[in-house]
Amino acid sequence: MALETQDQKFCKVIHNENGKSQTRRVHTMVVQDAEGRVHWLSGDKLPESITLHTGHAYRGAHLAEVLLNPKKAKAIPLSAAPTWSPSPQNVLYLVAGMVFYGVIRALVEASIQSLV
Repeated sequence: MALETQDQKFCKVIHNENGKSQTRRVHTMVVQDAEGRVHWLSGDKLPESITLHTGHAYRGAHLAEVLLNPKKAKAIPLSAAPTWSPSPQNVLYLVAGMVFYGVIRALVEASIQSLV
């Protein structure tokens, strides 16, 4: 549904602020939905146009609304896919934790020996 000129697909963005209007072309758009998923829109997946209204705080002003069909827009995960192999940082933390546990246990046993 995007507009097309010279084999380039784009979305028309109209920005109205205090009665002044600017029109721009957007070739790629990143949108985060209510569930937190990030959608990367480009090419045919772009909407035809978006209109933004800003300015003095009137009721109903300062609104940008993007409606898209999540079945057509591919979502990008917010975090990396989980891996089952530990990272080097996690291995270091595990080893350091075991060493500190051993040192603390040895100190406790030594203090118990000295009290008896």
